Amino acid sequence: MLDAAARLFGGQRFHEVRMEDIAAEATVGKGTLYRYFTDKEELYAALLERASRQFIARIENELHRPGSPRQRLRAVVAASIAFFDEQPHVSDLIQRAEAHRDPSRLRPWQQARQQMQELLLDLLAEAKAEGDFTIRDPEVSIPMLMGGLRSIVRFGRQPRARDLAERIVNAFLQGAEMSAANTALAEGTSLKR
Repeated sequence: MLDAAARLFGGQRFHEVRMEDIAAEATVGKGTLYRYFTDKEELYAALLERASRQFIARIENELHRPGSPRQRLRAVVAASIAFFDEQPHVSDLIQRAEAHRDPSRLRPWQQARQQMQELLLDLLAEAKAEGDFTIRDPEVSIPMLMGGLRSIVRFGRQPRARDLAERIVNAFLQGAEMSAANTALAEGTSLKR
C-alpha cells in the first residue's frame, strides 16, 4: 500500500491523490486501506517514516564500507543524491511537511536529518584523527553541505554528471573560492609578478 501511495504521490500533488486511488493502485479494497490508515495524512506520515528509515540505512551502509573518510564522504553524497533521484516523491513529502509546520508530520524526517548530521560529524572527526582532512567548523559546515545537497537534488540539472559527488565533496573540502594561483592553473595561464 505504501509503494502504491509512493507511486501516486510521485506523479501528483498531495491533494490530487485520493484514498480510493491508492486502494486501486495497491489492488486492495478501500476498507483494507482504512484498516491500516485512518486517513491520507496518516498514510503520508507512514510514507515519510519509511523513507527516513530507508535513507538512514543507505547512508549507514556507505559509511561502513572500507575506504578513507574522503572516499566515504563522496559515497554518502552520491548515495544521498541517488536516493532522492530514485524516489522523487520523498522531496515533495518533506517539503509539504515543512510547509505545514506540523512537528508531528515532520518528526521522522527531522530525526533522520539529525542522525545524518551526527553520522557526518563522526566521519569528520575520524578524518581529522586520521589526518585525511580537517573541517574548521563542522557544526556549521555539515548543515551547509546537507542544504547544498538538497538544492542540487531539487533544482540541479539532470541527468546528473558522473563526477557530481566528487565535485561536491571537493567544493565542500576546498571551498568555492579559487585563489589567483589556482585560477591561473585552471585556465592554463601563469601568474606574472
